[in-house]
Amino acid sequence: MLEPARVADYAIWGVALLLYVYDAARLLRPREILLAEATGGRLELVIGDNPFTSATRAVVFGPLHAPHRGVFVAGWGELWSDADALRATLESLGRFRASLGAARVLGAVAFVLLFLVGPALTMGLGPDAAVVYTAAALYPTVGVSIGVLWCRRRRFQLTPARSALLSVEVLVCPAFLPNLVRKITGHYPIEADGVQVLVALAGAGVRDDFLARLERRAEEMLDGDASDPAAQAQLRTYLTALRVPR
Repeated sequence: MLEPARVADYAIWGVALLLYVYDAARLLRPREILLAEATGGRLELVIGDNPFTSATRAVVFGPLHAPHRGVFVAGWGELWSDADALRATLESLGRFRASLGAARVLGAVAFVLLFLVGPALTMGLGPDAAVVYTAAALYPTVGVSIGVLWCRRRRFQLTPARSALLSVEVLVCPAFLPNLVRKITGHYPIEADGVQVLVALAGAGVRDDFLARLERRAEEMLDGDASDPAAQAQLRTYLTALRVPR
């Protein structure tokens, strides 16, 4: 256990952690879900029941311990795509995910430097030396990351304005760099319904559990708002599709 007098030595790493967590947060609308990359090319739902039980936006997080894994925001509640359109969406998503190798490495390196190497150097050498040595390794990583953002901007489907914004963010606040992959994937447009993508790419256990919860949420929305008959009819059609065995 750290001595009380030395707790302040680790304050800079604590602040970096808070900034990292803040930057990792995603604000979802009621008809949005957050999907995170998992092993084996699968996607997993990373939010619990609570966001689905609120009529307002919900703050959710991807797996904070795995900065190399991207997260995708997708809508749900629309008509499902046909098989060909879904296949095209999944193939495009697969190519996009395959292009993230360099970003995954850079985000993981920044995570290790900030939250493992920095505190370890603080314990062994003191806070001043730890900050100097960590910064000496971190800022070149920031520079390389900015270069990757611009060199692979088209592959990452980033506009020049978005690339410039991300570059400024990680340069001004390197604590945001571990979220590099999430910053890229969070703006990737998923054309198909998010639940349809989850059904195609999630494990069976995850899929069945999520579909049961989403069905309950859809039923709550039907019971709670009768002001838009067209929207209710569309949601009933969607709910019927959810109940078809897959």
